[in-house]
Amino acid sequence: MLKLCRSLCLMLLIFSACNGRTYSSAAESPEALMNNWVGTWKIELSLKKSALIPEAMTLKGTETRQWILNKQFFQIRQTYAGGAFQKLSLVRYEPNQDIFLFWDFDSKGGFPMGITRGKWDQDKSEIAISGEYLGGATAEGVIRLEDDDHAEMNLTVTSADGTVLIDLEVTADRSN
Repeated sequence: MLKLCRSLCLMLLIFSACNGRTYSSAAESPEALMNNWVGTWKIELSLKKSALIPEAMTLKGTETRQWILNKQFFQIRQTYAGGAFQKLSLVRYEPNQDIFLFWDFDSKGGFPMGITRGKWDQDKSEIAISGEYLGGATAEGVIRLEDDDHAEMNLTVTSADGTVLIDLEVTADRSN
């Protein structure tokens, strides 16, 4: 169970970093929103002390975002600690369900261990995030879109018994 929780923590930590991105607050559709994601971004991930994070910490990194596979998926590549930690994320907007779906893989072996969804609210300029993972853990959070070049995200992951596993904040700024 501890190994599962650690893997989940790592997957969500990376997912969070990738999802704390900038989206166009003026976008009229999720597809238009995603078009604004293309480019290179600076990200800062702040983790609060929690059950799986023994000490508060901040990680800085960069990410590159692009469309792949005939614009059916959006790819995000992240690098932290001078390349010591890397992450690959895929995002898809599913128009039949009107949700974003997220999959995250990392250089420590982390991979999707459940379902992470996001729902765009144009009026609030935000994406509400929720997740359901192996072992009964859940996630709730929001990505607030300040403008086309800056966003902030908060995410809390809780175990089935209510213990806070991860509590984090992410900022992202366009660098090109």
